[in-house]
Amino acid sequence: MDTLPTKRDHNFSSSLYRLLLFCYPAEFRRIYAREMATTFRDCYREAMQQHGKTGIARLWALMLYDLVTSLFVEHFRAFIARWKHLFAIEERQANTLMNTMSIIFAQRTDIGLQRSLNEDSALSFLPEDPQILSKKGALFVVADGLGGHSQGEVASQLAVSIVQSAYYQNERDELGLALRQAVEQANAHIYQENQSQSPQPSPDKRMGTTCVAAVLQDDTLYVANVGDSRAYIVRAGQVKQVSLDHSVIAEQIRAGLLKPEQVADHPQRKMITRCLGEEGNVEVDIFTEKVQVGDLLLLCTDGLTQYLDDEELRKIVQTYDPQESVQHLIERANERGGEDNITAVVVRVA
Repeated sequence: MDTLPTKRDHNFSSSLYRLLLFCYPAEFRRIYAREMATTFRDCYREAMQQHGKTGIARLWALMLYDLVTSLFVEHFRAFIARWKHLFAIEERQANTLMNTMSIIFAQRTDIGLQRSLNEDSALSFLPEDPQILSKKGALFVVADGLGGHSQGEVASQLAVSIVQSAYYQNERDELGLALRQAVEQANAHIYQENQSQSPQPSPDKRMGTTCVAAVLQDDTLYVANVGDSRAYIVRAGQVKQVSLDHSVIAEQIRAGLLKPEQVADHPQRKMITRCLGEEGNVEVDIFTEKVQVGDLLLLCTDGLTQYLDDEELRKIVQTYDPQESVQHLIERANERGGEDNITAVVVRVA
C-alpha cells in the first residue's frame, strides 16, 4: 500500500524545485520562475492526492526531463539574444498598438486553494490586421462563472469568446455601443443555452457568469460590465474603479445602508444582482475614459478583490511589469486564503 508524502516532503520538494530553477538564464527566471513554482506546487498537490509517493516519483521524473530539455533551449535563446544586443540587432515587440500608443499586457487565472474547478475565464486580444487594430482597438475580457451553478466554467468561456467574436464583427463606429451589444449577445447566447436544456430549470441548474470587458482604442478606454468583476485605472499614484459592482452589498453601500467596513463578514457578500444568462435581456453598464502614457488597466474577478483593497492593487501593478504583476496579485490572494478562483489582466499603456 502506497503512503502519502508528509508536509516535510512537500516543503523539501518545493525548495529543491525552486533551487533547480536557478539553472535557467536570469531573464527567464525573472519572468517565469514564480509561475513555474506555482505550477509545481499545484501538480505536486494533485499527484500526492491521487497517487501518493508513486505519483510524486512520476512527477519528479517528468519535471527533470523537462528541465534538461528546456535548459538547452533557453540558454541557446539567451546566447542569441546577447549576440543580437552586441551587434545592435533590434527586434520590435509584437505589442505595438494603434497610432499613438503601445501597450504591454499579461493575464493569468488561478484555481485558488479551496475550489476543485476553475470557473474563471480571461481573454486578451490584439488583432493582427493593422486596419482592424486601428479601427476597433485591443480587447480584454474577464468572466467569473457563478459558483454553485451548473457549468459555471462553460458560461464564462462562452462569455469571453462570444464578446470577442461579436465585437469585432460589429460594423458600428461607436465602439462603446458595439462593446455593449457584444456583451448583450453573450448574454442572449448563454440564456438560450439554459432554455434549451430546460425552459424553467431551477436557479442552481442555470449557467451564469459575470463579465467585464474593456476596449483600448487610441487614447480612449471603453468598459462594459455585468456583475461584480471589476475594471480599474491606475494613474499617477491614484487608483480608480471604472466599473460598477452589481451586487447586494455594493447597492446597499451606494444607498447608504451599509458601510464598507461591514462587508467582510456580511452573509450576502457573494450575492450579485446581475449576471449573464439569467434572463433574456440584461442591462450592461458602459463607461468611457481617456487614457495617457503611463496608465495601467486592471481587470479582475472578486477572488482577487475580496483579499486586496484598492491601494494594495495599485502598489502591485505600479511596482512590477504586467507579467510580474498578475503573478504577485494571485500569489497575494492565495496567501490570504485563496477561497475563490482568481483572475487578473494587467495592461500598461506605453
